[in-house]
Amino acid sequence: MVRITPDPPVSAVRYHDQTCHVRHRISPHSLDFSRYPVPFKTYACQGRIPLDKAAGIHQASGGDKALTGLDAPVGRVLARQVPDIEPKAPMDLKTVSRILALSYGVTLADRARGVLFRSVPSAGGLYPCQLYLSVQKMPGIETGLYYCDLVQGFLCKINSRPLDMKNILPDQNRAGAYLAITGIFYNSAWKYRERAFRYLLLDAGHLSESVMLAAKAEGVGARVGYDFDDQRLARALDLDVSCEVPLACLFLGSGTVKEDMPDTQPFHPAGPGPEPFAPVRYEILEKAYRAGSAIVQPRVPEKRHNVFQHIPSGVIPIPLSGFSPEVPFRRAVTHRRSRRNFTAQELPCSVWAAFFRQVFSGIFSDHLPEETGVSAKAFLVPAMICQNMEGLADGLYSLSWDGSQLACMHTGSLASALARVCLDQAWISRAAVNFLFLADLGAVESALGSRGYRYVMMHAGRAGQRIYLAAEAFGLGCCGVGAMYDTEAAELLALKTGSVLLYAVAAGPVKKKGDMP
Repeated sequence: MVRITPDPPVSAVRYHDQTCHVRHRISPHSLDFSRYPVPFKTYACQGRIPLDKAAGIHQASGGDKALTGLDAPVGRVLARQVPDIEPKAPMDLKTVSRILALSYGVTLADRARGVLFRSVPSAGGLYPCQLYLSVQKMPGIETGLYYCDLVQGFLCKINSRPLDMKNILPDQNRAGAYLAITGIFYNSAWKYRERAFRYLLLDAGHLSESVMLAAKAEGVGARVGYDFDDQRLARALDLDVSCEVPLACLFLGSGTVKEDMPDTQPFHPAGPGPEPFAPVRYEILEKAYRAGSAIVQPRVPEKRHNVFQHIPSGVIPIPLSGFSPEVPFRRAVTHRRSRRNFTAQELPCSVWAAFFRQVFSGIFSDHLPEETGVSAKAFLVPAMICQNMEGLADGLYSLSWDGSQLACMHTGSLASALARVCLDQAWISRAAVNFLFLADLGAVESALGSRGYRYVMMHAGRAGQRIYLAAEAFGLGCCGVGAMYDTEAAELLALKTGSVLLYAVAAGPVKKKGDMP
């Protein structure tokens, strides 16, 4: 079944405009749980490799030196720059198992409620993103292309020929392995309908950052690339782009494989298993994706793009803080949850200052050289609405990407107004800080083309993943919000025409009960 949206978009910006929520105008939508989306795919595998459970995220490190990075404090991993080209840990099945488990694995199965907690959050707990692993020569893993089933815990070989990255992302250094992140439209559209592409991109950003941090913790060099050839990557993964689309490429390890695959190596993709039902397809989602197929030479502003109507009333340095929780990275990943039972407890200055610096230290340092996605950082503006923070007046502030300063845009209590804007979700009004990610989408498209929409949305998701992990380390709750009355949000924040709120992430002290996936 295909649902055609009238006047489909010709650009990603137009897609965003057409999928805005307007108060009292959201059409009713009942959820058909008989057609609940399955979070993993079924293939007619050419072979399976069980992921090394001995390397699982629940295991203690013991005397295994390769695990010491996983037990490093969260702040050290967040701040870590891209490692040297030569990895500190060998790229083998055990290393790959750990990276995959930490990136997207199941951390807890609540069988009573039928809920799987995973290492990253996902809008509606739907997990539409999929991972594919390409290896050429690696101990414990045969050469080929694999689908990563991290719910059931195995690699499914779907092609004996790995990805030919020199044709998909030209002029880039080789890596020990490649990961491709894709998104299945229906898995998100089941709940979010035409807005599903927004959530796919945010989820892909969370997952990209999760992979990068897991690789860093393992001592494995890692880079993220967005400037791939859409058609070639989709063809290599044997995707039907009306249903599933590639969103990011991730490079793991050093370029140890020099020779090309012989042309005689067959290309025989494994066919996917039968779908339990015919998913509803929204034509607008595919069109929004295709609008961003072209990669353009970026035109980057000399300074960060401004999205606010007013100039800040003053700049406030974020204090240096000696406070640094020693929560191990592995524990933060496995205990990460979306917690939103916020309390009005005041955050000490030493805590919020250290928290902010951890979130933004080293962010976006792992792009491929000359990557167009790097340019999107200049167009994505981080800000916050805060309250109950020692030494800081309640209000709206913009944030610097290096985590060193705030710029005051408006003082006063705005948290309750933000809660009303975000579909009247009262818990938002109780959070100590609501991080906001803003962009002038017209400026993004003018400088980066329609593909720039992908970049800023995934960047917002990447930042959100760091907030989640830092919040867990500091004993704070955290929950992302992608649903808002878009025009009301722009009015509340006094944004310039064309500027929008893309994503909000609430954080702050919480009660200790009531975990949610």
